[in-house]
Amino acid sequence: MATFYKGAGIGTHWHINDSREVGFTAISPTTRHTIEALVTHVAESPTNSPYISLTRSYAVAWNYAVRGGTDIRTLGKRGYVYEIEIDIPLSPELELLDPVKEVAKSLPNPIDVDFKGGYPFYQHNGLPDFLLGVVRPEGMSRFLVGRQPRPPGPGVPCRPNLTPQLKALVNALRDAEILFYGRIPPSCVKNRFEVQFTELDEEES
Repeated sequence: MATFYKGAGIGTHWHINDSREVGFTAISPTTRHTIEALVTHVAESPTNSPYISLTRSYAVAWNYAVRGGTDIRTLGKRGYVYEIEIDIPLSPELELLDPVKEVAKSLPNPIDVDFKGGYPFYQHNGLPDFLLGVVRPEGMSRFLVGRQPRPPGPGVPCRPNLTPQLKALVNALRDAEILFYGRIPPSCVKNRFEVQFTELDEEES
């Protein structure tokens, strides 16, 4: 048995709907699973996704619960963190997908890539702190800068090479994210914790 978590901010779907009663379903459960759909789900959070996102990190779920949706610090309301236990082996109706593994399997061999032809490979063309801008794009756009070679310096700023594959890999690792394809029944939802952002939490974060 494996334990996962999901954060539900004020006003979000799983804050309004209690998963202890209805379980978890995807936004678009009839959409077919493909690697393109998976990459788009993790990189862009679309409105037609066939996946359910859970996390192995309670802290990540807490963050989404208190920072997602309406600002609960001003309204005095509480978000929720769901605790979900998934039995192993999985039921035939449910598939577990590790997005890091799935994306990695789809990447081309770097020896077959023409880097000078527009950086078609998934890796970026910036400085080492480029990933900081991917992890937290709001307020960190200064890190999302590509560099064209101009020795002996770090290169000339240019449009960054941020592929959907790289964004999906970074987001999945950032959120300790695991995807489920299918329906998670209510019996798997063991707890729903009320959580609220406090001044102490703000100092720690």
